[in-house]
Amino acid sequence: MATMSSFVRPENHSLESLFQRPSANKLSTSNTVTISTAEYRRLVDTASHFAKLKESLLSGGLSQQTLDLIIHGEPQPSPDVRQNGKEHPTRNQVSPAHSYPDAPTGKTQPGNTVLSSELDEDEDTLTESRSDDRDDDYGESSRSTESSSPRAEQRTVLIRGLPDRTTHGDIVDSVKGGAILHIYLWARDHTASVSFVEEAGAQNFLDHTRAYGFYVAEKRVEVLWNDRQFYLPPFVRAKIINGATRNLVIYNADPNITEGLIRRDLDHIHNLIVISVKSKNGNVYIQTNSIHNALFARSCMMSRLTYKGMKIAFSHDECAEPLAKIPTRPKRDTSAAPVKKSVPLPNRFHLLSIEGSEDEEREDLRGW
Repeated sequence: MATMSSFVRPENHSLESLFQRPSANKLSTSNTVTISTAEYRRLVDTASHFAKLKESLLSGGLSQQTLDLIIHGEPQPSPDVRQNGKEHPTRNQVSPAHSYPDAPTGKTQPGNTVLSSELDEDEDTLTESRSDDRDDDYGESSRSTESSSPRAEQRTVLIRGLPDRTTHGDIVDSVKGGAILHIYLWARDHTASVSFVEEAGAQNFLDHTRAYGFYVAEKRVEVLWNDRQFYLPPFVRAKIINGATRNLVIYNADPNITEGLIRRDLDHIHNLIVISVKSKNGNVYIQTNSIHNALFARSCMMSRLTYKGMKIAFSHDECAEPLAKIPTRPKRDTSAAPVKKSVPLPNRFHLLSIEGSEDEEREDLRGW
């Protein structure tokens, strides 16, 4: 009697079918993603807002090439191979996106993340140095330099010994001789970094301060070359050639456009300092601390319904005024102290004469 074997030997084609079935199911489901209806609608709104923002930026004068650079970032270069044979990959230029605050319509503006992302990129790439542990307004950056180009342009000066409570306004009121590219202020260290658009402007300013001194808020300060030089990207240089400055102007501004509204609308832009907002002849003049941040601020304002129909352009940089040939020191309070009335010196024998007269009067009374 034959016994039944406890083992079953499947045929090869059946075995292959069993092995392929899980992977087939995996492949069939890998091309689909299941999301909720609310998430789908949010993605549709995001795409719509992004398209509108692109259209607004292009209509405002931004070139398609620059827009593509902002959205996708620069191409990833090949790793930097050093002499020791170790590879040091270049960091990705695309920063994580940071969303803008809600627009007046109450809906988020996902497209605005492009601008904020570019701001974070500028924070790291517009300067030619590596970061250290320094905790200051410049964020990740430091003052130690390691130039990535064969020759770094000399356009950044360091101002040391600033008085307490120095503001960006005090600095721009004192600096002359060239348009300003960017200003950083370290209030705790009483120092500031001022970058000029042109190297000649920085050199002339430094020579002038060495010859005549330099004063900020009525205090003499020290000016020297900064160890880390500010890098001017080509696309920012192109904007400067076309008239971009660190200052903006809103022509024929609506009366509802107030200083508080402008500051709130621009408050989200990283490292942007709105120095002053002034109204004159129906126009609103906005003074900022840097050109590239002013570019982002202008694009952001043009994308908002609040400023629809208003012309937003760049205005004159007062720091571009020529240096004074004979600088004058800050005026101090020279009001003379009140002159005291001259008091005649007392006669040291006057007391004796008074006592003598009293004795004579007593003798006369006794004679009576």
